[in-house]
Amino acid sequence: MSAERRALWIGTYTPGSDPGGAGEGIHLVWLDPATGALTGGGVAARTDGPSFLARHPGGHLLYAVNERAEGGLTGFAVGADGALRELGTVPTGGSSPCHLAVHPAGRHVIVANYADGGVAVHPIAENGAPRVACALLTHTGGGPDAARQAGPHAHHVSVAPGGRHLFVCDLGTDELRRHPLDAAPTDSRIVGPGGGTPVAARLPAGTGPRHLAAHPTGHLYISGELDSRVHVLRWDGAAATAVPLVAVPATTTPDAAAGPNHPAELALSPDATRLYVANRGADTIAAFEVGPDGADLRPIAEVATGGARPRHFALVDGAFLVVANQGSGDLTVLRLDPATGIPQATGHRLELPDPVCVLPV
Repeated sequence: MSAERRALWIGTYTPGSDPGGAGEGIHLVWLDPATGALTGGGVAARTDGPSFLARHPGGHLLYAVNERAEGGLTGFAVGADGALRELGTVPTGGSSPCHLAVHPAGRHVIVANYADGGVAVHPIAENGAPRVACALLTHTGGGPDAARQAGPHAHHVSVAPGGRHLFVCDLGTDELRRHPLDAAPTDSRIVGPGGGTPVAARLPAGTGPRHLAAHPTGHLYISGELDSRVHVLRWDGAAATAVPLVAVPATTTPDAAAGPNHPAELALSPDATRLYVANRGADTIAAFEVGPDGADLRPIAEVATGGARPRHFALVDGAFLVVANQGSGDLTVLRLDPATGIPQATGHRLELPDPVCVLPV
């Protein structure tokens, strides 16, 4: 891979996904690390609705959800300069998968099925292809928003700090779910027996937990898609509970703060001193200063992305934020001030239909 530019995979909505879009699968884009300019945009792999992407820790494999009524998980072998070769697709046992994570041990892919709230655990075959799920974690419940919370909606999966539990952000039930993980996972079973209710924390009714980021101290940050706040929790791995501490507005833009804003992605800077949040009503990235112990957030800036409905973004080399603006059908680039961590517009933009995920190669 060329040292002069950085490759990025872009997941899109496609004609075969639900919701449908004009993307063609996983696209490949190049970032100039000197200027932030974007080029390329061709198709690296054609697959239905790859709305979220995850790399294998070995770097040689990529996995994508297929967000459609009959959910799918597709695996790819990674070649030179981000080229992809499909290895196979398996059903996720649910509907509308929207997020996934590869277990750090590299032997399982975990998928969140949004529509029915189930979470599928897929072993990885020796050749890297995903296999049929060995576990399907279901849930029940709902929330006060009749349109969005009629039932459970798993929207994020990740391994908890300490590695002994699996986190699930459930937008439909206003819960952070947790499931035990085997200390030494095998090809046949990753999820431990658990017992009792699989809930680490209950957030205020109508929160709509979407995505999660974890601080090195164990503090957690959850974007509330429905209440437009960032929730801070303290994780206790021994008790397998998370204590809500405080919630701060995700945006201070007046029009968006007064109406639907629907924050989406959030991510920590590499040194964990800044938290960035994408606001789809305000069309901004909000930046927060993170206190030394991880418990405190202080808003320090909010910057327009230059596009509409920023669904997702990626930090690239700690220097840039590359933003997928789903509503305007483009990628835009913000430069991070090296002294303050505040995003700044670069003016660089690349048209790309229905972008919904950005992942550095």
